[in-house]
Amino acid sequence: MEIGELSPSQRQSLQQLNNRFMAIEHHVRQEALALIAQLDARVQDPQDWLVDYEIELEVQCWLREDDPAYQEHDDNILVTFNEYLKSLRDPQHTGIANGYNWNKFQYREGYPMQGEFHCWLYHRLYDHSHLQWDNLLRIGRIWVNMPVIYQYAWNVEA
Repeated sequence: MEIGELSPSQRQSLQQLNNRFMAIEHHVRQEALALIAQLDARVQDPQDWLVDYEIELEVQCWLREDDPAYQEHDDNILVTFNEYLKSLRDPQHTGIANGYNWNKFQYREGYPMQGEFHCWLYHRLYDHSHLQWDNLLRIGRIWVNMPVIYQYAWNVEA
């Protein structure tokens, strides 16, 4: 379905989805930067065995409970995508909560979404997941996992 075929209330629902993703990005960025500061200090500490780490973000978009495909005892995951968060410490980082307008339609004269601000996760959802606009409207819940992978290494002396 094309964006021009959506009703005003459907377009508003998409904007609410973008707003939810913006809030998620803000929270994830704060959480990740706090973790990065702690973990960088541990990596620099010669008494700590931590050698390196990764912080990942997994975003799952689940179906609404009133969706015809919803199954009560199923995962109901419409789409999942991942981001790596360690790069947030780089001032030149592009992506999560960096203030950039990721709206791929912002320069398309007369396009219905031209004047909208799109955060990275929303852009990632509509531009990289290959879902149509009407499928985005099926999302009822966003589940976010943010695992930290602690990496240790030891040399084995011969």
